[in-house]
Formats: sequence, structure tokens, C-alpha cells
Amino acid sequence: MGYTGVVIVIPTRNRAALAENAVRSALGQPGRGDCSVLVSDNSTSAADAAELSDFCGRLGDRRLTYVRPPRPLPMPDHWEWAIRQALAREGASHFIYLTDRMMFKRGELARVLDPAAAYPDRIVSYNHDRIDDQSRPVRVERHEGTGLLLEVEMDHLALLYARGVMHGCTPRMLNCAVPRAALERLTERFGSVFGSIAPDYSFAFRCVATFDSFVYYDAAPIFHYALDRGNGASADRGELTPDYADFIANLPVDDSRRNYATPIPQLKTSGNAIFNEYNVVGRETGSPRFREFDKEKYLGVLAWEVAGFTDPRLRAEARSLLAAHGWAGGAQENGTQPARGLALVRKLLSPRDVARKLRQLSTGAKTTPLWRFLSRRFGVAPPADLVFEFGSFAEAAEFLDEPAPLPRRAAAGERVRELLAARELPAPGPARG
Repeated sequence: MGYTGVVIVIPTRNRAALAENAVRSALGQPGRGDCSVLVSDNSTSAADAAELSDFCGRLGDRRLTYVRPPRPLPMPDHWEWAIRQALAREGASHFIYLTDRMMFKRGELARVLDPAAAYPDRIVSYNHDRIDDQSRPVRVERHEGTGLLLEVEMDHLALLYARGVMHGCTPRMLNCAVPRAALERLTERFGSVFGSIAPDYSFAFRCVATFDSFVYYDAAPIFHYALDRGNGASADRGELTPDYADFIANLPVDDSRRNYATPIPQLKTSGNAIFNEYNVVGRETGSPRFREFDKEKYLGVLAWEVAGFTDPRLRAEARSLLAAHGWAGGAQENGTQPARGLALVRKLLSPRDVARKLRQLSTGAKTTPLWRFLSRRFGVAPPADLVFEFGSFAEAAEFLDEPAPLPRRAAAGERVRELLAARELPAPGPARG
């Protein structure tokens, strides 16, 4: 079946103000008459539900539909309920999830739908930018996109995860346009589209087991923010925020068994949750695509996450647990390795570290207006690895919302093709909207 339109599903729970931002970003895409939006409100807060329902009603946009499940559901069940509501809508061939902590950049939806129309039977994934709005100044972390359209084999994607490489190309439903036929095929095989504990990665690895390849648009048409409200971000900080506590209380398994399919289920980081979904689907399907983890790489990912725990006691306990499982990085982290002073001097004077410091100096709040001027006036794309600083979230979002030239650096393109073992696809023409 060819491309006939898209439904953007916005699942939300007790985050009315954030969901409203997501709705505005989806409906504000210019010239997209082929796009409709379905808000699925799983709120337990009557105030949030009333606010979001009233907001959707006040917009009066025929493309927008507001629905609520009969009762509050755990996240995987809610995502499943929401996709059933979307699939019941006739006319649309494709479906996208946009969580309440994500927004489409203005004009960027077309860059996703063009390849979806050109390859209507394929899942088309894309990357995202990140606004770190937990502290001041607010920081914008941009994906080094090349704008290339790449075909990636599912077998190679699974191999990367076994080696501890988690790439943003991974189709997680919240970063891809998915054809109706693909969702129906997943349902036929697994009995549902989503499952387990983390519905986004459950979907991703079910796709790995079911399809041979997917199309990856190497750019960031969306960004995510509100890190203080994110379950994964809270886990990576080792903090029990109200949103995270609500997520844990509605898990389909006891919290002590949350990451039961991993070597260290006691560690509750987002990375370990991803490895858990990898193993759950691998064991469920018996697919040879799911390899055994590289132990050192697995422990390294967890150690990197544990370093971000804000509670020193919790961080120390987690490091002891990693050491008990063979992680040898503890001595170096504690600064007890030989010749530590000499190593530090070498690091500070290394060309890479000097370049990093220069990048930091060139992206402060005072230099950001210069980059914006160069982009607007001369189409100069700043280096994608620069981190920009702003005084508020609104300023950061406005910066990402502005049309910007996509860099096509030969070296960056070669790197992403090599990492993903990908084949470049022809750029598609515009989809009809």
C-alpha cells in the first residue's frame, strides 16, 4: 500500500502543559493536510486531564482527536491501547509516536514523510536533539546529522547492541514513521505491538526480530526536553521523582525483577532496561540476531550511567556491584592508578582536549547570536558537536525551531555509513500533503 497520510499519536500522563506543546508542534507543521493528531490521555490527575481536554477542545482543529482509556493503564498497556485507537482510523497508512516530552521542529515533519512516501512499506527512523533544561544556562545538544537516507540491516543493529553501542537510529516508535502493515505484522507475531516494561525498546527489538532492514534519516527533526519529568533521565540520576515513582508503581513485574533478563538486574539504569528488552525479545523469539553481550562493554555502559548518580552513597553501592561482576574501571575512577598526575597533564594538553575547550568557548550564550546570524544570513551550519547555551527553555526551543542548513560533511557521512554498515538511498521527492 502506498503512502496515504499519517497519524501522530501523543501518549501522555499527568503532563498536560508538555502535551500541549507536543500538539502545537505537530499541528503547526506547514502544509500538512495529510497529518492528523491523536492525543491519548492516560492521566491519573483530574486537573491535568481536564486541562488537556479543554485545550484540545478550544483548538477546534478537525485534525485533532482527544481520547482517554477507560481506566489508567501501565505505560506498555497504554501505548498498546493508543495504537489500537489510531489503527481504527481509516485513511492513514503511517503512524508516529510523539511523546509529551518531545516536539517536532517547524517544517521538519515533511523531511520524515518524504522518505515514508518514497519507501511506503519500510519503517523510517530518525534521530533527535536534546534540551538540557535541568539547570541554567539551558544547554542544547545537537545530533551531528548528515541528512543522508540510509538503509540499515536489523542484524547489524543487533550486533551493535551486543557490543554496547546504542545508536539513535534504533526504531523505537517514538522516532519513526511506521507503516500500518508493519504494525499488523508485529501484532500477528507477538499478539501486540508493544510489551514488556519499556514499550519503546520492546517495539525496537521486536522489529529487529521481524524485519530485515529499515530506513534511517540521519537528522534530528524532533527534540526532547523536560528532563526532570523523564523516567529514564530520573533513573540515570538515581532519583525517585514523582513521575518515576508512578512508573515503578505500575510495572507489570515487581520492581526487584524489573531488569530480570540482564546479568545485573539490581541496577535500575535506562541502559540496563534497554539490555533487558534486548534479551527478553531474543529469548522469546530465539532469533540468531540476538547475540550474547560483550561483558566488558556491557559493564562499561552501566559504569558510565552510574557515574551520573547524584547520591554519592547510591553511586558507591552501584560501583561496588559492578566491581563484583568484574568491572575493573573502579581503580582508575578513584584516581589510584600509577602516574596519575602525569596522565592528567597529558590529558589537559592533548589536542583533543584543547579542541574541546575551544568548542566550549565558542558556544556560550554570548556567541550563540553570532551562529544564528551566520545561519540565517549565509546558510552556514555550525559544527554539530557544539553545545549551545541559552537563558531559558523558550529561547532554546526557538533556536531549534528555526530553519537551519543540514551539513553534508563527507567525513561525517562516511563515519555513520561505516558504523551502521549502511547503504545510502536516493533522496526522495516531496510527499503530497
